[in-house]
Amino acid sequence: MEFLKVLTIFTSIDFSCNNFQGEIPKDIGDLKLLYVLNLSGNGFTGRIPSSIGQLRQLESLDLSQNKLSGEIPAQLASLNFLSVLNLSFNQLVGRIPTSNQLQTFSENSYLGNRGLCGFPLNASFKAKDATPSTSDGRHSSSRKEIKWEYNIAPEIGFVTGLGIVIWPLLLSRRWRRCYYKHVDRILSRILNHQNKRRAS
Repeated sequence: MEFLKVLTIFTSIDFSCNNFQGEIPKDIGDLKLLYVLNLSGNGFTGRIPSSIGQLRQLESLDLSQNKLSGEIPAQLASLNFLSVLNLSFNQLVGRIPTSNQLQTFSENSYLGNRGLCGFPLNASFKAKDATPSTSDGRHSSSRKEIKWEYNIAPEIGFVTGLGIVIWPLLLSRRWRRCYYKHVDRILSRILNHQNKRRAS
């Protein structure tokens, strides 16, 4: 079967548990409207494309249970509206990029990558070495403020994306055609690769 065309506007892609293999296409970064991307439970190899950092509306990213290698791209630190992240059980190495956003996720987001290091994977170690603070009330209130900011961030991102990106997409025929073209090219690459593997 030959893959021809996809006729929907993609804001969410879930290809989990499909036995896809090969590298994740770099063109995935062209899908500017994505706010959910789930490629977990496949056999993807190679590095995480740095182009994912261009998906500024992305709120959920799940690449767990693949065979991805290399370091986590520093570009992921620019995903300010990301509220769900799962990179667990791959073959990632190096230090987790430092950013206000990536440091809000628990160590469960990075488990199963023996070569990874840095916060939050060594959070318990730092906690043991830290000196007890006498101003517990002040630290407690600051933690609550930070948590509130990150909880409201996805809602702000959704409203911003709806007003700035989705609305013009619905009104502009030229924008729609351009977006369809990028979606078709990326999905045809993934599905054609899968069809070739089945045929062989």
